[in-house]
Amino acid sequence: MAADPAPARGGLLRALYLLLAVYAVLVPAATALIAWLGVQGIVSPWVGLVALGGPLLLLTAATVLFARHRLARPLGEILERIEAIAGGQLEGTVAVERGDEMGRVKRALNELAAYLVVAREARVDRHFLQRVIDAMPEALVVLDARGVIELHNRHFAGLLGIDGPLIGRHVDTLVRNQPPGWATRVLRSGGVDNVEVDFGLAPGPTVTLLTSSAYLATDEGDAERTVLVARDTRAVAGLMNQLRQANAGLEESRQFFQNLFDAMEDPITVLAPDGEVMQANRAARAVFGRDVVGRRCYRAFRMRDGVCDGCPALQTYASRKSVSVEHRVFGNAITRISTYPLLGKNGEVRAIINHKRDVTKERQLEDLKANFLAAVSHELRTPLTSLKGFNKLNLRRLVRFVQPSLEAAPHKVRVAFGKVLEDMQVMDSEAERLGRLVNDVLDLSKLEAGKLTLAMGEVDARALVQGGIVATAALWRAKGLRVDARVPDGCPPGWGDADRLSQVLVNLLSNAIKFTEDGHIAAEVTVHDDVLRFTVRDTGKGIAPDDLGTVFEKFRQVDGEGGSQIMKGTGLGLPICKELIRLHDGRIWVESTVGEGSAFHFTIPRADVLDDLERSIRAGPSIIGL
Repeated sequence: MAADPAPARGGLLRALYLLLAVYAVLVPAATALIAWLGVQGIVSPWVGLVALGGPLLLLTAATVLFARHRLARPLGEILERIEAIAGGQLEGTVAVERGDEMGRVKRALNELAAYLVVAREARVDRHFLQRVIDAMPEALVVLDARGVIELHNRHFAGLLGIDGPLIGRHVDTLVRNQPPGWATRVLRSGGVDNVEVDFGLAPGPTVTLLTSSAYLATDEGDAERTVLVARDTRAVAGLMNQLRQANAGLEESRQFFQNLFDAMEDPITVLAPDGEVMQANRAARAVFGRDVVGRRCYRAFRMRDGVCDGCPALQTYASRKSVSVEHRVFGNAITRISTYPLLGKNGEVRAIINHKRDVTKERQLEDLKANFLAAVSHELRTPLTSLKGFNKLNLRRLVRFVQPSLEAAPHKVRVAFGKVLEDMQVMDSEAERLGRLVNDVLDLSKLEAGKLTLAMGEVDARALVQGGIVATAALWRAKGLRVDARVPDGCPPGWGDADRLSQVLVNLLSNAIKFTEDGHIAAEVTVHDDVLRFTVRDTGKGIAPDDLGTVFEKFRQVDGEGGSQIMKGTGLGLPICKELIRLHDGRIWVESTVGEGSAFHFTIPRADVLDDLERSIRAGPSIIGL
């Protein structure tokens, strides 16, 4: 801020000069007049003194008041402000009331305080800047337009082995391996880039720094300052050595994983989201050619010009889940194609692993197994049907024709007859159980072989729960139990095979009824973001913690109460439920506390959140989410 131009001898000084002039003229004139009047005898000396003293007294009083108003009070304000500034209170100003000399002093004092505020802020900014550059891991020096050091960080002084500051020194005095005037040439030539420069104070040791420079230009484009950034060549060499070791380790790891990749017997490729083959193992290159990398998968694998129908890679990209499909090629040869997503940090599909495997022998064995089971089941069902039918017929004949004639028979005969009836009833129940076992084995074999076709569509959750309760009504009514249906209003539809889901729900309800002697059972449905969760909850005996992990194993039957008695069953109901839910892209699990009851849960997708592509993917019976 510039000071106002000084007024030409006005204001306060003019008033003071005027008062002094009045005194200089008035006092001698009045004194001479009184003396002359006294000599002439016109006025007595005392009257003359009073006449002279009165005006002089008034003039003196006016002078004192003027000095107090125009000098003492402003000087007091100025002194108070000076003391505040000396105490560090730079904020605030002194009021300027007039344009006289005191006003000029006040304005100058206000401007001085403003300059001090700016200087304090500049000092704070410089300290902050110094802390910032001191925190930098590289040596940094700021030169003015003459090459004199204005600023440097602690790391630069530390590399030179100097404790004190180097500010004010010309950078040429620190350079050892460059000709005189090096800094000037750097300023004029446009700077340096990664030049090895020896820095140090003569005659002390030197340190070689890899130096680069940059200009800090003014608004007019002139070089105002130059920044030198230096790196210790020893540190750079160490970093380069670490980089070479890291690259060597990376190459070794890459080679190791490539060898591991190539050691796999099945053809495996890595596909980009657009279907381009990014990487292939030795088996894939042997099957599809050495130039398979970089080609589109449909062109490299099947010699087509467009995306294949039912492409598993496209399905994996859309669902972000693993997919497995089977194709029959070259007659009876069967190839299983499994795709697995490689997800990024945000869940996006970065790449897809494509695994091809010849499963012809496996499918032949499964076919043999299925044919064997079908033949055995047929051979078992025929005699079982005959045995069961004749057993029931003979049981009715004995009860109708033989039992009435034994009323007069000896006691031993009646006891033996009763034992025969009991044995025949046991035979009938065991034949029923053997028939269920045969049916369960056939269903499980179809599930494991992937030959069970699902009729996928929208499923009404409320109708499914109510249907399961009605189907098991004879069981829970016979035991005097209560079964509740808890389905929220407006429940969205599920996506699945209604008949197979009803089979799962009926199986879970039957098990709950079997293991509950009193209390109640609930079939619940809860709605989640993308699934419906079905829960069958009972107040039965519960399952021991050691058995929770084995309830879904084949032919595994959970103890009825602490291992005291095993409930009758085939041990295949829950494994079948598990496989059916797996085919629905859901999961099934159990929670239980001994003595309090159990809760079996399973999930299926919500139909209202599936788009057309996902519905088409999930509708295919040959596609199994892994």
